[in-house]
Amino acid sequence: MSARYPVMLDVSRLSVLVVGGGEVALRKVRGLVEAGGRPEIVSPELHPELLEIVRARGLSWRERGYETGDAAGFTLVFAATDSAAVNERAGREAADAGALVDVADDPGRSHFHLPASIRQDDVVVAFSTGGASPLLARRLRERLEAVVTPGLGRAARRLARVREEVRTRWPEDGARRREAWFGLVTPEFLDAAIEGRDDDVEHRISTCLSQS
Repeated sequence: MSARYPVMLDVSRLSVLVVGGGEVALRKVRGLVEAGGRPEIVSPELHPELLEIVRARGLSWRERGYETGDAAGFTLVFAATDSAAVNERAGREAADAGALVDVADDPGRSHFHLPASIRQDDVVVAFSTGGASPLLARRLRERLEAVVTPGLGRAARRLARVREEVRTRWPEDGARRREAWFGLVTPEFLDAAIEGRDDDVEHRISTCLSQS
């Protein structure tokens, strides 16, 4: 298999279809919703947890099996039923209609696959071993989870607000803005964020902004 091209998609701006209603479809829909997407679903039945998501989010659900033409007009299509024949058909028709397709358990028919990921607020880390070793992927996740913590997510959200303040304070001075950022986001700042020391993070931000 050739090397894959990593990309982050804003699924809130894309039309997405999930064909299927079982555990695989549940994982796809859950991830899409967490990223701001509103996928449409085609399946005669839904996993109980998936049904809860559909109701809570007001997602569109066609309560029947896949039919020819269902994939037309979508940007992303996930073929995730328990039938290889249905997945192949849905994937082929979606691809013919110009969609990017992920066919469950069929990388040869898929344009992309979903890597493992860790999400804390706006911090998202995705990784893949290309199928080389599931255990390697598991160990890698364990290592990354020690770094991508809730505290890091909170710090990133706080820095988004700081960014606007820095732009407002030095609108014409790019060098001063860079100096402020390099003075703030140090290894020590990162340690405080990862460890969830929010007061320390806030103190470092205040100190940096006060040195105008």
